[in-house]
Amino acid sequence: MDRIITITRWLALAFWRRFGRGGSSGSQGILLVFSVLILVRYLVALHKAAGELAQTKPALFESLLVGILLIWMFPLLGNASANVATRKLMHLPLSRLELFCIRLLALFFPPSSWAILAASLAICYPIARARNPLIGMIAAICFICFSALTGVAIVHLLRLRLFRQLFFTTLLLASSLILYFGYNHGQLRVASLPSFTPVVLVTRAAMGSWLAVTELALLAAAAFIGGLWAFNRTLEITAKPRSQKFRVLSAFRLPGAIGGLITKDFRYFRRLLDPSLGVLVAIVGCLYLIAAEVTSATLVQIFVLTLIACNTPLAFNSFGLDNRATMDRLKLMPLTGRTILAAKNIAFLMVVGAQLAPVIVLSYWRLGVFVTSLTLAGAAAMTAMYLTWGNWQSINYPFKMHFYQFSSSSGSLVEAIAGIGFGSLPGVIAIYAMRGSKFDAAWKLALTLSFSGALYLVSLQRAATRYRQRHDRIASALG
Repeated sequence: MDRIITITRWLALAFWRRFGRGGSSGSQGILLVFSVLILVRYLVALHKAAGELAQTKPALFESLLVGILLIWMFPLLGNASANVATRKLMHLPLSRLELFCIRLLALFFPPSSWAILAASLAICYPIARARNPLIGMIAAICFICFSALTGVAIVHLLRLRLFRQLFFTTLLLASSLILYFGYNHGQLRVASLPSFTPVVLVTRAAMGSWLAVTELALLAAAAFIGGLWAFNRTLEITAKPRSQKFRVLSAFRLPGAIGGLITKDFRYFRRLLDPSLGVLVAIVGCLYLIAAEVTSATLVQIFVLTLIACNTPLAFNSFGLDNRATMDRLKLMPLTGRTILAAKNIAFLMVVGAQLAPVIVLSYWRLGVFVTSLTLAGAAAMTAMYLTWGNWQSINYPFKMHFYQFSSSSGSLVEAIAGIGFGSLPGVIAIYAMRGSKFDAAWKLALTLSFSGALYLVSLQRAATRYRQRHDRIASALG
């Protein structure tokens, strides 16, 4: 036990040193903005759930439990350094159980984990109004442990290709079904869930069932065993050669030297989890355009703005998924900095374009050619502005990111938040312009697109010059 505490303490000190060095990602700024909004709604929902639970109406209470179960995934998926640090401890005389305990303690290094833990424990407030609050609080603690341990197991299993494909396919299908069938006047209908699910077990415990507490404790123990198995299963896993994993993708390789760079960057960008948020926004937007009786051009523009913003880590830290060996190879190649940055920008356009395409097609169907053309112009202007800011930030503030993780930040979020505001400005202009006449909206968006495109071209040239000067520093940051 002393060895676990000592090693964890030093790992925590190393984490906080990295945290204070600076550097930020776009998703961190987005999550910060949305976290403040969600916190306000969460506090209001807690008060309302307390009153409903006292009247034996657990629908809202169980909805909050579902949110707690899902939210525990984010600090795990965003704390890639904990996975890397644990793998580096394998040369020490530590058992797999001790390594797993260190991995669990490392979960609480980021401040976001403490915020999520505090929000999770706040679920005890509505339980205090239930029939048997003591038993309910014990069950809630077991449920929080189950949520965190399940998240640990899923994060490690995401390193397995087969599980990754099954997980994301199931997640997309479940999200689509829940969004289409699961809402009733804005509230998720979880009352019809089976009685053996963890969410319903907490409700049963709050009503005085000790059997539900026992079942939750067993589920938490099973989650611990499953997490330990997944941790052992993936601790020494090695990546397959690229020729075995990307045969289909290599068939679509673009011609020329820049084509190879674009293919490589697109493949890397697909393996970051932040674009999955953009996919989820695209699904919601498509369902809205299909199911809504009356569609709003403003709401579609908001969907487009949010979708592009979810992919900002790809623009704000475009070198983050490379390593030092890759940077050395780029230095040896007869390529200019402008070509290298343009390849990364085109790969970013491919990711955003793939997510945006179904929304644009459905928008043509529901809103017409003119409105959709204006929406597409606003999206192009936002993309240019995000890349303008992103090229500058990628050169000056690079930091290492990891595959199959959400992009993590090692410092201040000021640059990321400023970049989100800068990049979203054309989208805001488009929202207000489309409220006026068609002619006014057309010339305003044309002017915005022209300015954004010119600014991007100037920034690309300046960033390319800066890249030659800071190549070694970028390589060191990624090493």
